[in-house]
Amino acid sequence: MNAAAEKFEHFEWLTKGITAKSPQFGDEGHSTGEKPIDYQDRLGAIAAMNSQLAKSITSVIIYGESSKGDYEFVRNHLAKIMMNSAHQDKKREPEQIAIYHLSWLVARMVMDFAVNPELEGFYTAAGRLHYAGIKSHQMTLNAYRFTWKPYENLMVIALEMAIKEASEAIEKYRKNTFKELMA
Repeated sequence: MNAAAEKFEHFEWLTKGITAKSPQFGDEGHSTGEKPIDYQDRLGAIAAMNSQLAKSITSVIIYGESSKGDYEFVRNHLAKIMMNSAHQDKKREPEQIAIYHLSWLVARMVMDFAVNPELEGFYTAAGRLHYAGIKSHQMTLNAYRFTWKPYENLMVIALEMAIKEASEAIEKYRKNTFKELMA
């Protein structure tokens, strides 16, 4: 199993039966004897998470583009990490782009690449900046790499920790749900 599949393994349980192409006609999951997941299970698993960041990234992973409010919450949370860390390090604001705008663009890129790991293979370092919406006249690749890339890494760490927290909460909720059904 590749790293991306492992990272989202527990989220797959929450996505079962969510599309129109996968209707559930019976009371049991396909050949497993498990009770099919319903909307209440999805909400219960999300509610069992400790942080709003984990809840929001789970919603983005499960519901995708329909979860605009959660997407923006995660994006703004990540952007604040970059802005606050740069401020603590007393970094000078870039000349051609405001720090809040740079942070917001990088946060979108970090989220998109975290939720869709396939993107990594399609983009070089310069391509990632282009994907983020940072134009070459706003910042050079070297300026980004030497000054701002460490803050992108902080965002990635925060997001990966939230995904890990969410994954563990989903697995715990799932085990408790099936334990109750078997009792």
